[in-house]
Amino acid sequence: MIIVQASGIEVPPIWNKMAEAMRLQDSSRALGKVSEQASFTFGRFRSAKGVPQISLPIMGECGYIIALQLKAIPFIEQFFRNKKVSSGAYPVGGVSVIDLREEPSILLPNPFDVLVLYVTQAALDRVADAHHASRVKQLVWPHGAYDPVVYGLGRTLLLSLNRSSKCFLDHVLQALNCHFICVYGGITLSPKRYRGGLSSSQMRRATELLDANLSGDIALQQVAEACGLSVGHFARAFKETFGRPPYLWLTERRIDRARDLMTNSHLSIAEIATLCGFADQSAFNRSFKGVHGIPPGVWRRRTAQGNNIRPQPSSSFAPQLLQQCSRR
Repeated sequence: MIIVQASGIEVPPIWNKMAEAMRLQDSSRALGKVSEQASFTFGRFRSAKGVPQISLPIMGECGYIIALQLKAIPFIEQFFRNKKVSSGAYPVGGVSVIDLREEPSILLPNPFDVLVLYVTQAALDRVADAHHASRVKQLVWPHGAYDPVVYGLGRTLLLSLNRSSKCFLDHVLQALNCHFICVYGGITLSPKRYRGGLSSSQMRRATELLDANLSGDIALQQVAEACGLSVGHFARAFKETFGRPPYLWLTERRIDRARDLMTNSHLSIAEIATLCGFADQSAFNRSFKGVHGIPPGVWRRRTAQGNNIRPQPSSSFAPQLLQQCSRR
């Protein structure tokens, strides 16, 4: 059995190295899946049996593994270069920061369910540089300590593992990287606000790219680079220009297209959801209701009857933490 699954797409070595080190690749009761949309930045590992013996050390890798416990585990031991650095129980929401340069290994004899983020130094440096801040020398966090921010955003990633757009995932990961730099790296990011939004040429370029990728299957960094900006600067300028972050703007554009199809075609709701880039009808229903306050089927019936529907934006549609990161 291949422990890491990614629909036939080539998986970067770090993920299979983790599976091999934990001796999970031949286990019929273990499963790992990494995100395709986010360039394999995070994944979920589960096992019904655990790791009954100390894992092999992960060798020759850089960057960090941030492990978020989705299930409480009664006992775990962690080792850096064969030196024990942690021993005990970890709660739901417990976080471990693992520097891959330390050749880590673990003993985890009980069933586990963990969300794993692979954070590169280059990603951290890009965020620091965009804020004109010092670069992080090392991320540090007490092994297994609860972190409500990582737990909240991690659960968002978990729900998005199979169905969310790159644009949305980039937004969540940008928020997490800001948190890692500030809280785990001890770096203060300047709250300085850029004046003004996007220029007319930047607005045109950004909207052209986003319109051409209504499914959201485009990295936020790609759009930012086309506008000659860092991801952080672009996100702030875009929100100042359009009043919403890029992923929400994309969602509303998709819903605009869906409304047109519901009004002027006989396609089913499920067919329209697919045509408009939503993962499935359930995802479309949630997004549509978040913007209009009613499900798309109800909107379609009322429209067919000649009723006027006034959009009712939902304040819960955009997670508060993501909005705060956009304002940084």
